[in-house]
Amino acid sequence: MRSVKTGGIKVLPTSTPNLTSSRRHFISAATLVGGLLAMLAPARAMGKYDKDRHGHCFLKGTQILTLQGERSIEDLQIGDLVLTASREAKPIKWIGRMRFEREGRASWDDAVAPIRIARGAFNGDLPHSDLYVSSSHRFLINGVLIPACDLINGSSITRVKSASSDVLEYLHIELEEHDVILANGVPAETLEGNASRNEFDNFDQYVALYGAVLTTHTPYAPIMARNGRREVLRSHLRGALAPLCDRRQALDVIQDELARQAHSIQAHFRSAA
Repeated sequence: MRSVKTGGIKVLPTSTPNLTSSRRHFISAATLVGGLLAMLAPARAMGKYDKDRHGHCFLKGTQILTLQGERSIEDLQIGDLVLTASREAKPIKWIGRMRFEREGRASWDDAVAPIRIARGAFNGDLPHSDLYVSSSHRFLINGVLIPACDLINGSSITRVKSASSDVLEYLHIELEEHDVILANGVPAETLEGNASRNEFDNFDQYVALYGAVLTTHTPYAPIMARNGRREVLRSHLRGALAPLCDRRQALDVIQDELARQAHSIQAHFRSAA
């Protein structure tokens, strides 16, 4: 694996586990158990879309930093130069596009619903405006790549299952190598370049340009992620018990620190009101 040129966002713990974080994890664990039990019940209508198509993508409207400043991702084209987190300008090789539609008032499935990274969710500074990405999209934090779904804290980072729009349009940028670009100011990964590219609606364009043989990319940085609902449940249980016996892992600590920051910001605004 090549060396990481930038550590991206730095999230360092500034407090010890407390009852507030413990209560949040206990509620999340209970909710997760309830969701697992609900899976045993007959499935409800989820709207008209293929929930198995879930590439790592930015929602339409995301601002990508280029040599000309920030531009909406849907306005970018192949060959445009984007600035990476290491401040190198690199040309876009391909832009994958993915569109989902739903009928009625059904909530979006977890695999499709965008995750909202609120303004200032990372250390009160980034993103500079609300950022919406797919569940598995990864950010460069503390030198590792972490999926958005593993950062959810119910406050500054949330899953938007009841998004008002009946259409979701996701786009992703591929460079010659797996890299990190700046989306609404946040270091976020480019398309990793594997078989998931054929999930995009315009995969035929990729084949016409580069052929049907898919190449893989070396990950830009180590990937830190939870694998499945059981690991998520174990994480919440570790967090719930942390005030008594702190066995949290590195990803647990990052998630807790982001939640603490969100709580601190909210408390500041309440006291100032």
